[in-house]
Amino acid sequence: MKDIIKYRKMLEQLIEEGQELKILTLISQFHHDDIAELLHALEEEQKSKLFRLLDVETASDVIMEIDEISRELILEDISQEKLTEIVEDMPSDDAADLIADLPEQQAQEILSHIDREKSEDVQMLLEYPEDSAGGIMQTELISLEQNYTVQAAIDLIRSMAEGVEDFHNVFVTDSQGKLVGVLPLRKLLLAKTNTPVAEIMDRAVVYVTADMDQEEVANIFKKYDLVSLPVVDNKIHIVGRILVDDIIDVIQEEDSEDIFKMAGISEEEDIVYSGPPLKVCMTRLPWLIVNLFGTLVSGYFLWVYESTLKDLLALVTFVPVICAMSGNVGVQSTSIVIRGLATGKVDFLNLGKTVSKEFIIGIIIGVACGIIGGLIGLLWHNNLTIGFSVFLAMFLTITFAALMGVTVPLFFKKIRIDPAVASGALVTTANDLIAINTYFLLAGFLLKTFMKA
Repeated sequence: MKDIIKYRKMLEQLIEEGQELKILTLISQFHHDDIAELLHALEEEQKSKLFRLLDVETASDVIMEIDEISRELILEDISQEKLTEIVEDMPSDDAADLIADLPEQQAQEILSHIDREKSEDVQMLLEYPEDSAGGIMQTELISLEQNYTVQAAIDLIRSMAEGVEDFHNVFVTDSQGKLVGVLPLRKLLLAKTNTPVAEIMDRAVVYVTADMDQEEVANIFKKYDLVSLPVVDNKIHIVGRILVDDIIDVIQEEDSEDIFKMAGISEEEDIVYSGPPLKVCMTRLPWLIVNLFGTLVSGYFLWVYESTLKDLLALVTFVPVICAMSGNVGVQSTSIVIRGLATGKVDFLNLGKTVSKEFIIGIIIGVACGIIGGLIGLLWHNNLTIGFSVFLAMFLTITFAALMGVTVPLFFKKIRIDPAVASGALVTTANDLIAINTYFLLAGFLLKTFMKA
């Protein structure tokens, strides 16, 4: 980080002095990700000045690595001709992402000036949802028929290598173009030149369809330790491939989205730049309103139990504790399940195991916290009714909260709603209502029982 700061100051000075040759000499030693980081740190005007100096190949690598705000500033300043050249040089998936961010007229203008095949590929990719396998795949790949020899395959790869920058596998098809295998480069290079590809390819090929959700694709990459994955249509014809670097972006995006949703805010909000205050408020208010009404309902139930409170006012001292403990346990369980669903460790095949495990955990935590809370209630107020009520209420509500925390996200997943939405207002508010009712119903019952006795 110190080196980046040092180079940033040096770069700012060179830009101010207009030392273009020295700037190019300086940045030539950097990886395109480092250049993107430097661009992010510069002032608005300096960003555009530096980007204009980059050659097309470097610019095409850098532009999708910089943050959205910096990219918007650069795109506003860049010439249409250079932008067209940059899109032409980019892989199809990055080109589609960049085109999608442009005004429609400008996007159509660029698509009409780039290579026809590239334009058609980009337009095809734009038709897929951005969070699907089709939305993150690229069309550049190498495939060949299974009747090729190793030497013929190597010759084909050499002829196509310029148009396909990174490849680790060759996809193998039959005479109808259906995917039948995958050939790792290592196997290809170690085989004898006259060996048929069909004899050395891996027939247990893993593939996904273009409409599969990107989160499921990420789980497949993790499960099979893949570096690339073919994408097929409904006839098992290859339409593209997904590389592991795109999956890393997906994992980061999905994690960020879940964190934002668990906090009850929009994933589009940014810590540094969050847009107009009114828009930000409108993304947060729905969840806060749910909490508001949930709290009001909790207050109503306190009013309902007014008679119990009159008889034993000390009961109210444990309401915040019981609500907080059940809410925390519920959110913990929900967070673990949501993370498990995202990574593939939790699914409906191990549903019973997941529910029973969290239920047992809830019982253990409930007993431990209940004993501590009950003893404190007994010693503090010197009242057995309060102590026993606190113990039972904490035990029951914490156990139920753990069970609810695991079942609610699974229910949302089953009905195809993002389970991350369940871990905020819904679980917390529901646990508060259950905790208050359980606590005062138990206290009221015990109070009447002991009074009769």
